[in-house]
Amino acid sequence: MTSLIRGLALLDVAELVADLGGDPDALMRSHGIDPAAAGDYDTFLPYPSVAAVIGDAAEELHCPDFGMRLARRQGIRMLGPVAVIIRNAETVEAAIEGVSRCLHHLAPPDSTALIREPQAAVFTYSTNLRRLAHHDQMIEKGLGIAMDAFRLMLGENFVPLRVTVQHRRIAPMQNYREMFGCHVEFEREVNSVHLPLHSLNQPIRGRDAAALALAENYLIGIRPDLAVADHVRDMTRRLLVVNHAGLVAVARAMSLHPRVLQRRLAESDTSFEEILDDVRRDMAWDLSATGMQISQIATMLGYSETSSYTRACRRWYGESPRQLRARRRGAPESASTRPSPARGAAWPTPPTSPSPPS
Repeated sequence: MTSLIRGLALLDVAELVADLGGDPDALMRSHGIDPAAAGDYDTFLPYPSVAAVIGDAAEELHCPDFGMRLARRQGIRMLGPVAVIIRNAETVEAAIEGVSRCLHHLAPPDSTALIREPQAAVFTYSTNLRRLAHHDQMIEKGLGIAMDAFRLMLGENFVPLRVTVQHRRIAPMQNYREMFGCHVEFEREVNSVHLPLHSLNQPIRGRDAAALALAENYLIGIRPDLAVADHVRDMTRRLLVVNHAGLVAVARAMSLHPRVLQRRLAESDTSFEEILDDVRRDMAWDLSATGMQISQIATMLGYSETSSYTRACRRWYGESPRQLRARRRGAPESASTRPSPARGAAWPTPPTSPSPPS
């Protein structure tokens, strides 16, 4: 189920496509989607197909901000029963944590988290699907829906401190200002909305504790395949960027007790330590291609000593960090000096092509 998403993701797509002069039924059928499934909570659709519908609509209808326009129409209605948590949680912080716990019921590949920094609270959003076509449109739609939730909780005039996205700008800047009310930063490390710290404690007016309990009980009763390891892997990668990728920090970001997280990972035949090692290995592969200094790579991977990174690199790739960097940078001598894979390495040595290991 990890590559699926509920039909709610296509709520109001037909109307928006038609308003822009397109044929919504033909568009959805071209990607194997029954138009009747669009907006249906009980139907799961292939996540890549949903992204293709939204991305192709943006391209074919010359509407680069299609994802954001769709978010305005959908609002938190697209979240189904998870929207009940947003409307009825005790505080803004509790609402964000509730969404982080339950978002997988709507889209198993997606995850959100709340990270506290000295000057702000950072809400992050991402999808665990690699090389997803039209990933940028899906991210902008997701952040747009998050803005609807924040304005519901904090007031219609709420403006974030910052908004960042990982992809390049795909629409005119004015479209982003209209959606977020502030400047958007592109090609950053995470997709995020930054809130004032004090806003987390703001109570949600008109909440109904009974409605919240009913929604939570319902969501607990329909647990899908959570692919918890995928969520932990994504969260660990994001928290490494701010040097907080320990078990306790990752568990808190996922609104789980560390022991509960460890138990779920054990049920998936893995552990937090194994996932952290895999994430560091993949990041080392990517960062080495940038030409970054070895000490900087070690720091970004969360190692306090460069020697620790050196030992890990030899275990992963059978070569030193300097040799790996030379090979990834395409240095002439790398082909002749490339060492054999380390015996007992957990992963096969990646190919010499630019593609990262899968």
